[in-house]
Amino acid sequence: MTSSYKEPSDILKRLLLPPKNPSLALSSDYQWLVLTQEPPLPSIELLAKPEEKLAGIRFDPQLLTPSRLDYATTLVLQHMKTGEKHEVPLPEDSEGIRYIRFNPVQSEFVFASKVKNEARLELYRCQFIDSASAWTATKIPLQYKMNFIQGCAYQFSSDGSKLFLKVVPTAISTTTPPEEPISTGPAIQQVEKGARKAPGRTYQDLLKNEFDEAKLRYYCTTEVLCIDMTTTAASKEATLIAQSKGGHLIQSLSSSPCGRYLLAQVTTKFSYSVPISRFGRDVFLWDLTKNNDQELLVASIPVNDEIPLSFDACSRHPRGYRFHPCRGGNDGGGGATTIMFVKATDGGDPANDPVDGERDALYCQTIDTDSFTISEPTKFVGLEWRYSDLDFTESGMAIVEEYRWKDRMERKWILNADGKKLRMLWERSWEDRYNSPGEPLTRRGARGQYFIVQPTPTSIYLSGAGASEVGDRPFLDLLDFGSEEVKTTRLWRCAAPLEGELDAEKEVNGVLPTDRKDIFESLVCVLPDNDSIMISRESKTTPRNYFLSKLGSGGDEAEIQVTQFEHPQPDLLGVTKELVQYKRDDGVELTANLYLPANYDGTPLPTLYWAYPREFKDSKAAGQVKGSKHLFVSAHWASPIHWAAKGWCVFDNFSLPVIGEGDAQPNDTFIEQIVSGATAAVEYAVSRGVCDKDRCAVGGHSYGSFMTAHLLSHTSLFSAGIGRSGAFNRTLTPMSFQSEDRSIWEARDTYITMSPLMHVKKMSEQTRVGKMLLIHGEADENSGTHPQQSERYFAALKAFGIESKLVMLPHERHSYRARESILHMAYEQEMWLKSLEDK
Repeated sequence: MTSSYKEPSDILKRLLLPPKNPSLALSSDYQWLVLTQEPPLPSIELLAKPEEKLAGIRFDPQLLTPSRLDYATTLVLQHMKTGEKHEVPLPEDSEGIRYIRFNPVQSEFVFASKVKNEARLELYRCQFIDSASAWTATKIPLQYKMNFIQGCAYQFSSDGSKLFLKVVPTAISTTTPPEEPISTGPAIQQVEKGARKAPGRTYQDLLKNEFDEAKLRYYCTTEVLCIDMTTTAASKEATLIAQSKGGHLIQSLSSSPCGRYLLAQVTTKFSYSVPISRFGRDVFLWDLTKNNDQELLVASIPVNDEIPLSFDACSRHPRGYRFHPCRGGNDGGGGATTIMFVKATDGGDPANDPVDGERDALYCQTIDTDSFTISEPTKFVGLEWRYSDLDFTESGMAIVEEYRWKDRMERKWILNADGKKLRMLWERSWEDRYNSPGEPLTRRGARGQYFIVQPTPTSIYLSGAGASEVGDRPFLDLLDFGSEEVKTTRLWRCAAPLEGELDAEKEVNGVLPTDRKDIFESLVCVLPDNDSIMISRESKTTPRNYFLSKLGSGGDEAEIQVTQFEHPQPDLLGVTKELVQYKRDDGVELTANLYLPANYDGTPLPTLYWAYPREFKDSKAAGQVKGSKHLFVSAHWASPIHWAAKGWCVFDNFSLPVIGEGDAQPNDTFIEQIVSGATAAVEYAVSRGVCDKDRCAVGGHSYGSFMTAHLLSHTSLFSAGIGRSGAFNRTLTPMSFQSEDRSIWEARDTYITMSPLMHVKKMSEQTRVGKMLLIHGEADENSGTHPQQSERYFAALKAFGIESKLVMLPHERHSYRARESILHMAYEQEMWLKSLEDK
């Protein structure tokens, strides 16, 4: 049965279609703020446009961009300190713009403009013209069509002197796409005798046959052009980079610090079992000073389809190729240009023994400029755990991070310029938010590279969420490692709330604040003077806006308000928000955001519970307070907060931790733990007098939908459930799911027990059988939530006569986009819960 689109009540319609606040971006010199305005929600017509689904990617075959893109319809530049605004008129034939990219060393940027009624994007250069004291956009004429399918089509060289563009080769642009044959013959895959194990998740949109391969080559093959950006003449002709002539399936391009070389990663080997990100590839070095097609093969990587399921596993092949950001500058400083990569020493399998106590190692290869050769790899640093990240300071010092998934541990090391470990900064569980030291602050520095900010040779900045018992209070610290004992000084922190105990050691200068406010602030960036900071500030009733402030003394009088955004959803004014705490029956601390309607009279209300389960290895970490009750009360289309404006009590993001300490696996007791958590949530709300226990509904999206099905199957707490885009049969995701890294053959009972499909009979036998609304996008691309999950679960509910409804949204993916779809979703939810309002 099909139906026309419906719309919800006026109040929900207004809440679901608020004006968007402008998107913000900072210029490379941190002097200008770029504000672009996009429309609220696109029409279903955008989603209905033809798209290709190949190798795990979806794209517009005419525009050669990811499909379903929004385009900004205004472009404004605002000076950070003076507030001076410059509105840049869009081209007359423009439908909108996107893909803004800043020159790393010059006060300019480029953007792409969608031509009205044409499948074409044009390139523009926007510069500040001193003589006119204005920003001006000028078209850069191109004879080629840009290709954005695998990322933005253009990027600046590290020194800002060149702009590289991925374009459609002439040989392809003059031909038509491959035509689908009646048949290409059988599509055959084979596992050879003695082959390595190759487990894989349930990826969607994979290649299926030779026709798919031909289409992928046709649409994704690109050449690379180079435009000289050192001249003011925007019409300067683009030149073809010789090594790209004829075209390659380029996965990524990166510019060396000196701007002389490009590191090109090119897809060479296809697979029908993994997406394009894991296809085989060759890594090439292109020398842009050589006027020929010579290239240097750095590595040839086979298809990555043999990675074990464990989250402590990785590819057994070299990975993470990049330039060393501190070597090979224009001035010759820092030594020869160097390429870095990571390789597992244990074959990428945590079941294997480490080699010499190491599981991963980073390697360096230097480039000989004269002979255009590359050295043999030399070890930069070895790691006992799995490599996670590496960042440098401009001085050459580095910080490397390693992790161990099985117990959620991480380490950070300070390295000298040669990779020697100078000291461990910390070893900790990343689940412990209260004691998180934050992350090193980075900023664009020399040669367009991002570096850890180093105010002194022996110090760095750390910024973090600042989780505490009174909620999140973001911070900025100065960490000094110059002496034997590492010293941390708090430089800035979000204002302290009016209520709650504070720890002086975690406050600025170790002193308890006297000026306490119920607001939420977060750090956006530290400006290059290392004294000015940009922060955001909001409260329950005041939308987020941005401010320039000073570290240390100064206070509010030294602030400059940068933006003045207005409340986008005035229907939520008066809705109250409270961060509540309660306990599960085993003593685990839980939290939730409790929303009550304006002018609440104290009587029990119909209550909507909304959640998303999370796995933990530590029960104490699971019970820590998350978020802040002082965040601005607003509602995204996917949020349940709208219901508070309709007179409901909303219990949003209520904690459902699934804990497995020590050798225990969280999912082995998944059902028992989410039932315990949901029971505690309902009992708390009822005890507060805000919830009518006979009018409770529960819902969630994706894993929250999966949770909803379980709660209706194993409890009588809820009269109704809403499950959007969920998975209900874990046998359809046999090679792991969510945070479960065992296969169905390793944890058969867990997979069966965790499948709501297997408990439909039990659901039908509950004292109070909750009715179930299922909503799913017909084009869901998410691994594990294929539309058949909802279709088959609905068939099971129907078989047992359980009141239920299945709504399939045409053209929608895992997250819904179209105005018509979202309004219809709200209509279905409103009608489904109407019976609880009428009781």
